[in-house]
Amino acid sequence: MINRDWTTFEGRAYGRARSEDLRVTLSERSVFYLNSAAFKALGEPAAVELRFDGIRRIIGMKPTDARLRNAFPVKPHCGGNYRKINASAFCHHFRLRVDGTNLFDRADLTSDGILELPMDSMINVGRGAR
Repeated sequence: MINRDWTTFEGRAYGRARSEDLRVTLSERSVFYLNSAAFKALGEPAAVELRFDGIRRIIGMKPTDARLRNAFPVKPHCGGNYRKINASAFCHHFRLRVDGTNLFDRADLTSDGILELPMDSMINVGRGAR
């Protein structure tokens, strides 16, 4: 009998998520993309405040007033159901870099209205150059 050192792939097949699932991705250009379920869960805000728990490596998004200095605008993306948040300053400040596009496999809304995105749940879903 040969022993194998298997590693289980924790990701999922490419394809569309169910429309009710919260789907958030982060691109290598430091842009967050939220599907309509994630945007609605946040209360359809005009802007969010971005937070980072460096010990647990969790990114947080909390709706905020768009006029505040630390507000990151939430904008429509190419007329689709997705919204985007340009977060270059945030990612640069906390030295967060990703290769390709990464999906947060676990995205949860806390009781105090913060969308938590654990970085240990990120799965690279970018398909590279086509």
